[in-house]
Amino acid sequence: MKLKRVLIKYLLFVVLITIVGCSPTSNLQKNTFLLNKNKVSVKNSPKAYNNDNIEGLLQQRPNKRFLGLVRIKPGIYNWTSKRKWKFWHWIQKTFGEKPVVYNKNLTHNSINDIKLYLNSTGYFNSSVKDSVKIKKKKINVYYDINLSEPFRTNNITYNIKDSILRKYVFNDISNSLIKKGNIYNVYTLDDERERITNYLKNNGYFNFSKEYIFFKIDSSLNSHQFNISLDITNPTIPSKSDTGKLVEENHKRYFINNIFVNPNYKGFHSDTIKYDTLLVNVTQGKNSEDSSAYHFIYYKKLRIKPSTITQSLLINQGDPFNLSKVKKTYKRLSGLQLYRHSNISFIRSKSSFGTDPYNSTLDCKIKMTRAYVQSFSIETEGTNSGGDLGIGGNFVYQNKNIFRGAETLYLKLKGSAEVQKLTGESDQLDAFLFFNTIETGIDLSLHFPKFLLPVNQEKFPKFYNPKTTISTGLNYQKRPNYRRYIWNFSFGYNWKESDHKKYILFPFDINLIKIFPDSAFQKELDDLKDQRLKQQYTDHLITAINYSFIYNNQDINKLKNFFYFRGNIETAGNTLNLIDNFVKAQKNLDDNYTLFNIQYSQYVRSDIDFRYYNIIDRNKTIVFRTLLGIGIPYGNSEVLPFEKGFYEGGANGMRGWVIRSLGPGSYNETGEDIDKIGDIQIEGNIEYRFPIYKQFKGALFTDIGNIWLLKSNTTFPGGQFEFDKFFGQLAIDGGFGFRFDFDFFIFRIDGALKLKDPSKPKGERWIVNKARFDRIMWNFGIGYPF
Repeated sequence: MKLKRVLIKYLLFVVLITIVGCSPTSNLQKNTFLLNKNKVSVKNSPKAYNNDNIEGLLQQRPNKRFLGLVRIKPGIYNWTSKRKWKFWHWIQKTFGEKPVVYNKNLTHNSINDIKLYLNSTGYFNSSVKDSVKIKKKKINVYYDINLSEPFRTNNITYNIKDSILRKYVFNDISNSLIKKGNIYNVYTLDDERERITNYLKNNGYFNFSKEYIFFKIDSSLNSHQFNISLDITNPTIPSKSDTGKLVEENHKRYFINNIFVNPNYKGFHSDTIKYDTLLVNVTQGKNSEDSSAYHFIYYKKLRIKPSTITQSLLINQGDPFNLSKVKKTYKRLSGLQLYRHSNISFIRSKSSFGTDPYNSTLDCKIKMTRAYVQSFSIETEGTNSGGDLGIGGNFVYQNKNIFRGAETLYLKLKGSAEVQKLTGESDQLDAFLFFNTIETGIDLSLHFPKFLLPVNQEKFPKFYNPKTTISTGLNYQKRPNYRRYIWNFSFGYNWKESDHKKYILFPFDINLIKIFPDSAFQKELDDLKDQRLKQQYTDHLITAINYSFIYNNQDINKLKNFFYFRGNIETAGNTLNLIDNFVKAQKNLDDNYTLFNIQYSQYVRSDIDFRYYNIIDRNKTIVFRTLLGIGIPYGNSEVLPFEKGFYEGGANGMRGWVIRSLGPGSYNETGEDIDKIGDIQIEGNIEYRFPIYKQFKGALFTDIGNIWLLKSNTTFPGGQFEFDKFFGQLAIDGGFGFRFDFDFFIFRIDGALKLKDPSKPKGERWIVNKARFDRIMWNFGIGYPF
């Protein structure tokens, strides 16, 4: 039996070596060559000139190398093409790739495409030549480009017959993409047509299209300069007085007349249903005279409050047609989970068929298709916490219109049981079946698509897109040595100032922990010297206020660099402490104020997360991240609550360390397996992301950082932050990662090695020379780390 296994492994090894080792050139015919490399060289190019656009025009590209090293796929293709078994044909189709054989005609076609591109970008009559180098059965193709002197814009004129439309074009001329001195570029001219068209469509010109815009180029100046004339023509219509003749008319601005909203559109059934109509007048902003009328069309019963819909509509009666607001309205309606599809259409109003040569009106029709209002799911899972096996299950209920205002209710009942390693015989007596660890709880949350305030919602600008969240939960944990109850409640808002700015404010964020340890565990707690570790298993209360600001200037429609910033600030216990001091409340034996005989925490905590994304191309990105944080306990607290402290390690931080195992400072643990939490955090990350094969992607990264304490602590010697020492206490790791991009989610595996360990004595902290494969820390995650 053992001999059979060895033989099978040997045969599999031989097959693998044969496939991988098969040369991509093995099946090439005589006088044919495998395309090995394309090389584009550009002479006389400006500093900012990008060769990538030219390389994209090449009609032949070499087979890709696996991990940038070897071409496995054409080798697999060649090896399997000699096999007749259908299995090998499947291997060839799935993992193979036909070798790219050099074609001289395609090279000449590429040269013609390059010349056309250079002419389109202002470098007329540039020289493009090709040459080749052959080594064995492989060929390298070189494209040598000598750029001519580019043609630049000299003078820009506008020829617009419609005087009203001309004013709008000139009002936005500062944003024109065509500037004097710019190099001629046909793609920029087309972008300018799009820009003008979008601007006009955002100012009432519903029927305008870029086909009305033409450019006339005069390059007869003999000085590598050209004059450009931007012409906008008028639409033509059949003449009413002269049959068969076309006459010009001015471009009309369209204004919104009637707005019809069907919040329960049913497609094919809608034509056979007799609807009722409700007219809703909505005051815009603070001006009571500025109102908009909406006609709600419904059958039998209107199952949603009209104000919920109108708050999401940026289309108002009497306003000029605005394409940008239409797109934003689509986005806002899609944010209402009650609806799975929305359609917005415009038709010319019957009352607008008049003689006004400049203006007309549109009726807007909004049809919304509802999703299922209620749903539930049952989830089961197996758990493995540090080798302790267990099972768990959840029941989840969802209602997407609980108060007829598109409010979403989430209800989650959860429970789990686990077999935890026992430390004494007495633990065995207090077990349910063979499980000695039980956890159960309930979570309830409500999401409102508005500010939940005693104020008319129409007073707030619609572009804020506000939301209110109320959540609460109760969790019960039974362990072999203690029982713990955790209750939380939060109430807060989030809104947007623009597409790039978002605000989050939670004026109420309360957490209450009540614990009942057994006598043996209580004795262990009493022996602990570190207050923070002790607080994990003692009663405590947190009444916090937190605020976050997020700025993200990413434009998903453009391939450009962007950055992300998030700043958080949180305070706790100040209101309670102010009241206690005012009424001169009595303190407990530890000289602290309490609420319900539970000490409450008092602190201020702030952190920032800054990321910069350097986009190399569509598939390659370099990401830089900086994390800074500090938490200061005061008043009623000597230390930060454990759950509010900073930690390092894990899949999204210092990936060379297990989560909560790094720091604080240069602390070197002496065998205790305890979580490391700090008051200060400094972390920086650099990650290079690149493609490997289709959905399989890679990354190279390095992380640097640590946590520290504000005060010295006998439990963590060397953990206090000191300006003259912290730089030498920064930990460093480096590694590589694999990402499997399945479009709807990304599965990530990162392997990291410690390069510098601050827990080591000075002079021994750099441990690069001790790196071994078995010391790689593997991290698994969903999504990117940042």
